[in-house]
Amino acid sequence: MSRAKPEAERIEGDAYFTPERLAYDLVGLLPIMPGAVAWEPHAGGGAFVRALASRGVRVIASDIAGGTWPEAESSAQLNFLWPHPDTLPAPSWIVGNPPFRDFESHVDRALDLAPNFAFLLRLAVMESLGRVAFWRRWPLRKVWVLAERPDFTGEGGDSAAYGFFWWQRGYRGSAEIVPGWLP
Repeated sequence: MSRAKPEAERIEGDAYFTPERLAYDLVGLLPIMPGAVAWEPHAGGGAFVRALASRGVRVIASDIAGGTWPEAESSAQLNFLWPHPDTLPAPSWIVGNPPFRDFESHVDRALDLAPNFAFLLRLAVMESLGRVAFWRRWPLRKVWVLAERPDFTGEGGDSAAYGFFWWQRGYRGSAEIVPGWLP
């Protein structure tokens, strides 16, 4: 059985950075056009920032812990869940790896800010009676189920299964599920 590590064993701030190659592969799945504005609000190690920039996307990068990402057009220390400065351009995409424990708040916020967004999340977010209303309110466009568990720490794969979830504001169809996705 997979379960979250006890608080004392977790990395401070849930700073589990996305592996570089995985970020590039996942961004390659999305229909993001060059010149589009994308915000990576959980930039951390910058893997999604670099992957987006490599596609010719104008990238805004931020993280609650701060940081610098040379590939980003602008960057800031910012809590994604708080109101953001009006000086940031309106993104057409938000892409990232939000903290698992707060993912619902991050989805709500992303849908307020951009017409499309994609998050790397544990598949466990799809479970539980308590989330039925959430999934009815915010139906998915598509989810790619990763065939391999990502290694966020350099110590081997994570104990949980993951997917790359894409939401599109206004989409009300059935989610397309791509099982066993490999890069």
